[in-house]
Amino acid sequence: MNSVETQEALYAQISDEMYQLSETLAPFIRDIKSPTLTKEGAEKLLASVKAEVVPFEFPTKAVIQKLFKKVKKLKVPEVKHLELRDYTYFAWNDLASHRKYMLVNHAGQTMGIYGTIGADTKKNTCAICSQTSQVVQFMALTKSNVDGTYTKNGNYICLDSDACNHQMQHERGLANFVSTVLPK
Repeated sequence: MNSVETQEALYAQISDEMYQLSETLAPFIRDIKSPTLTKEGAEKLLASVKAEVVPFEFPTKAVIQKLFKKVKKLKVPEVKHLELRDYTYFAWNDLASHRKYMLVNHAGQTMGIYGTIGADTKKNTCAICSQTSQVVQFMALTKSNVDGTYTKNGNYICLDSDACNHQMQHERGLANFVSTVLPK
């Protein structure tokens, strides 16, 4: 994007495509680009399009057991009280075993990823949400192409997965993280 004209043309093209997606988004697009938009106004606009957000599809306990079939005594938290529209992925910590379990929709299917987490937290940038917060080192054991060979892959991610979901602005970081910890 070298010029203002190019940016305006791109914005117009994206706006046209979004207008076609939903009548609910049309006022949102019109109002969001207002130079006089306040924080309160932006929050009202976001609340108006929240119904358009596809919620995270939480699998049944039987499916979760199947996704984590190598894990004995898996403790799955209750999600009845959660607003799943706010979640791109779902994760929980088992502090007794120093593990984090993640349910992620990747390449059109739900995947279960788990790994060990360190006991020490530090303030750093999360690999998933790209925001500065209290992070912990997550390491997943993955089987490599060679028979009997395993490697540990991981990165620093938010200890609080709920906060991580709320801080996410795009799914790129999550996709990169998943591709890092999945078997090659």
